[in-house]
Amino acid sequence: MSVWFFVAITVMGLFIVVLSLSALKVKPAQWFGFFALVLALTSASFLILRQSSPQPILADMSRMMTARDMVEEIQQQLRDEPNNAELWFQLGQGYLVEGELDGALICFDYAIQLTEPATATQLSAKATTLYYIHKQTMTDEVSLLLEQALQLEPYNEAALSLIANDHFLSFRFQQAVDTWVLLLDSNDQNLDRVQIINSINKAKALM
Repeated sequence: MSVWFFVAITVMGLFIVVLSLSALKVKPAQWFGFFALVLALTSASFLILRQSSPQPILADMSRMMTARDMVEEIQQQLRDEPNNAELWFQLGQGYLVEGELDGALICFDYAIQLTEPATATQLSAKATTLYYIHKQTMTDEVSLLLEQALQLEPYNEAALSLIANDHFLSFRFQQAVDTWVLLLDSNDQNLDRVQIINSINKAKALM
């Protein structure tokens, strides 16, 4: 609250009191007590609001890390650890978020080459990238990668989600439902079960 606003509400308060006291035919000699009360109330309000008013939160741009910042940071780390499979995988994820599919594919390939054996997560990530490179087409290579991923990890979320979404987009709603149900059967505590159930309900509504 600014000082000028404080002055304005004080004057307004006094004006209202004068009108009220005049209407009640209170003697002017008795007005001083009411004036003092108005002044006390407005002063207290001014102090409370001035102390409790939130300070504007200024975003510290230096602390805000974008996907591009993360990519650049991981690239710096890879200069020191060029054979770090996890860094290559993280870099691939960064490129994927940025929509740079070709760069993501190269990174996932490096991560797979540097890991023995390759993990289901790595294979699923490469499959997902290829799927979008080929304009959401389930090519033979994508299918093979997903099959390999599910052999390693039968309830792999990325692999099953990609398969279910492809069924849904291709109007194979029952197959999409079956795949999502299989995903719900997993013991993954981090699984967004509400979202999956909503997807199942949408597919059933279109059947």
